[in-house]
Order: sequence, then C-alpha cells, then structure tokens
Amino acid sequence: MSAKPLYIDEHPLFAERLRAIRLLYTDLDGTMLGIGGSLFIDSKRRPSLVAAEAIVSINSACLEVVICTGRNRIQAAEIARLCGWRGFIAELGCVVVPDRGAEPIYNTGVWAPDSLRAGETPFEAIDRVGALDALREAFPGKIENHTPYHTNREATHVLRGSLDINAARQVLGELDLQVEIVDNGVIHPIATTLVDVAEVHAYHLMPAGVSKSSAVALDLTRRGVDPAHAMASGDSVADVGIADSLALGVVMGNGLDDASVAEAILARENVALTRGHRSEGWAEMAISWLDAISHE
Repeated sequence: MSAKPLYIDEHPLFAERLRAIRLLYTDLDGTMLGIGGSLFIDSKRRPSLVAAEAIVSINSACLEVVICTGRNRIQAAEIARLCGWRGFIAELGCVVVPDRGAEPIYNTGVWAPDSLRAGETPFEAIDRVGALDALREAFPGKIENHTPYHTNREATHVLRGSLDINAARQVLGELDLQVEIVDNGVIHPIATTLVDVAEVHAYHLMPAGVSKSSAVALDLTRRGVDPAHAMASGDSVADVGIADSLALGVVMGNGLDDASVAEAILARENVALTRGHRSEGWAEMAISWLDAISHE
C-alpha cells in the first residue's frame, strides 16, 4: 500500500480495470459540480464547460451514470434529467429511484418495519424523536440547517457546522430511534449563523445502517450489474466507502481538504485521486475512463 494517495495515472489497478467499467456512480457537490454547485463554474470560480463536455462525451459513448448524492429527490431528478441520465440515489442512500418517474424506495437501514407511523416519512420520524433539537442543545452555535439544501427532504436532515462526531453519536444514542450522523465533508457556504467555527462540514441525520455504499450495492443487484463493471466518484469519506462495493473509486483532488478522506483512501487499494479539483477533476476522470474504453 502506498504511503500517500496515488493519482489515476499512477495507480496500477486503474490501468487494469478502467477499460471494463460501464457504470459510474457519481456524487455532485464538490465532485461533478464546481463552486456554488454550478456545472458551468470551475474550482477557481471561472466559467467553464469542462464538466458539461465530459458529460456529453460519456453519453456519446453509451456509458451509464447514476447520481449518488446527499441532495433531495427533486433536485437529483432534475439534475439527472438535464444530464440525460435516468435512475439516481438521493439523500445519502436513503432514497433510491430506479428509473425516471419511478416511485422512490425508502431505505431505512436497521429500523424495524413498524418504526414509521402511518403516512410518516423517515425525515418526519427523525424530527419526531427530537434529533436536531438534541444536537442544538448539546452543541450551541455549532450546528444549523444547511440552507437551502435542508428543504423538501424525505429521509434525512442535512446540517452544517462543526461537531465532535463521537460526542454527537452519544447524544443521538439517547433517542427512541437509531439515528446516525454522517460527515459529508468540508463545505464553503457563503454565510452561516455558526459561532467560532473555522471549518464547516456538511452533516446528515439519517436512519442508522444506511450509507451510499449499501444503496449502491442494492442498486447493482437490482440492475444485475457485475461490480467489476462499476466505479464511483466523490470527494468525501462517504464517497470513498462506495469503492468497497465496486471495482474502483475516484476522489477529486479537493477531497484532501479533509484529512479523514486521505486516511480513507489509504485504507483501500482500489481508490485514486484526480489532480484537478471539483469539475476539473471529474472531467479528468472522465477522460481517463473514455481513453481506457477506446483502447479496450
């Protein structure tokens, strides 16, 4: 195992496996999208077509892409439609939509079948047991809703701030439902109401036992796709974990802004970095993929 993360063009497994990949699970924010969540802005806030052109090239090669994001179902569905893609996974694996227009499947992990009341969504159940109120009380000024992404949620609460994750899990452990908190990486919001927080992270409150990785494994089975033909791209620890179910994982260069991401990469033999950040990194990955396919 390398002492530091390797780039795609340095990693021996990528030369061997990329040519067999036919399906990509991709994160959006901090990965395919540039600053501000725009497809047409790069990591230096400049107008750019690099990611859009990569999408066109991937679609032209008849390769499949499934969005796997923390965003809600409405947002994921619109982005998938605009990109010419179909199925997607939203809310960090809690909401799986097999195809365009299909009914969502709620993935509630370890929760018992009767955990949800009649007509209740997982989001409403987490609110009912007081998860967010408990965190606000335990960490005053350190956590808030991640505006505007906290609206129209069905399964998870999306927050931003700076928390001791282990301490937060102890707080949540007192609730009547098993609620997990997941760190979705460093973010750069324009403004917050947080107090004395230098590095802001995005967090999700979600049913325990759910992850992007488990949702991808379920989706692969539903599609009948061999994991050897699929890879993932992202920028967070949650994204790196998807590689456990697939042939390869690619992390954007900006992922290293979070030290825990480097640790997660080094713990796996099938994950590599892009030199570019955000949309430039995603395009770099796409070019490497297409080049490998063309030489199959």
